Amino acid sequence: MNRAILFPKSGHMKYLFLALTAGFVIVFTIASYAWSHPSHHGGLSVPFQSLFFSQSTSGLVSTAWNESLGFGEVLYISMPYRTDRQDSMGLLSSMSGIKLTLIDGVDGDDINVKAVPDSANLKPSVLGCWRAHADAWRYVIDNNLETALILEDDIDWDKNIHQIFHDLSVQMQNNKLRLDPPTDHERTSAPYGLDWDLLFMGQCLDMANPQRLDLVQVYDDPNVPSRKDTQEVFLKQMESLGVVGDDVGKKRLLSPAYGPACTMGYAVTRRGAQRLLLNLSYIGLRGPVDNDMAWTLQDGKIRGYTVTPPLFTAWRVGGQKDSDNYTPDKNQPIAGKGNKGGSSWNLKTSARIAMVKELEMHNWVDYNNRGTVEEQKEK
Repeated sequence: MNRAILFPKSGHMKYLFLALTAGFVIVFTIASYAWSHPSHHGGLSVPFQSLFFSQSTSGLVSTAWNESLGFGEVLYISMPYRTDRQDSMGLLSSMSGIKLTLIDGVDGDDINVKAVPDSANLKPSVLGCWRAHADAWRYVIDNNLETALILEDDIDWDKNIHQIFHDLSVQMQNNKLRLDPPTDHERTSAPYGLDWDLLFMGQCLDMANPQRLDLVQVYDDPNVPSRKDTQEVFLKQMESLGVVGDDVGKKRLLSPAYGPACTMGYAVTRRGAQRLLLNLSYIGLRGPVDNDMAWTLQDGKIRGYTVTPPLFTAWRVGGQKDSDNYTPDKNQPIAGKGNKGGSSWNLKTSARIAMVKELEMHNWVDYNNRGTVEEQKEK
């Protein structure tokens, strides 16, 4: 640094020195006040937090546009024999600019009795579901991933998924709900922060902690589904957290995770993966994997957030293709409506439906509309 600034001799340098000193004092005073006077939500207010994140926010949120949506990797779980779903996920992800890593699903009948967690009395299909998710957590740990997004293979998302995660990243970096200040590493390298173990974004049911309905961060999202496209369970949860009336269809919520069900889409940190393996394998397993994740959240042994309405939702085609968790019924159709008749909830613009429209072609109609070669020559 220029010695003239540190040890001013001229009048101009003296004023510059005094101005810089005053600036540092102001910033330090505001920061000290902010951390000693947290908001009623239990964290810093957004303006105060912006002091810490503003310099790096624009660079960090841009990672939501990369092929992993800003996470270390995007993993998806699929039974080896469900090549139909793997085709679907490969096609869907390619159209959305997302790179997926396959984690093989597990047949519960292949799990040796010695490998079953203590206290787990589950039917094979439910046990296999737990083992596949546990393998995903191990993958995060073994590959030293700081974060990972874990998906199942029967889902849909919004065609504007990158924009949605961009907006979520901004909220996570200005998170009023966190208990501790962000570390230097988080400010520069963690698009969604690292103060959580689990980030639920693909639940089928949910409820907030009835004792802490004050803990919520509400934000604008132009890609939120309308009221009619949002399932009743999420409308009720939003209402319990203060989002009603015209705000439905405009606002999305971030709140501490408490009672999510289903594991269609969630993110974990490396520490979160460790805590999940500790509580849902090493110590034992109390029930289906999603139930025990919720119970562990309610016990306060892991920390998480929930995004409402969810960002990932089930794609349903009818028939037996919708589930791998029961023995096929010869009296029920296999295919149901099929993908052409499939549907999903809680999305403004289905990526699966948009994908079909984008790839649609009418080659011979196009030729006929162009006219004959001779007609083209005359033009």
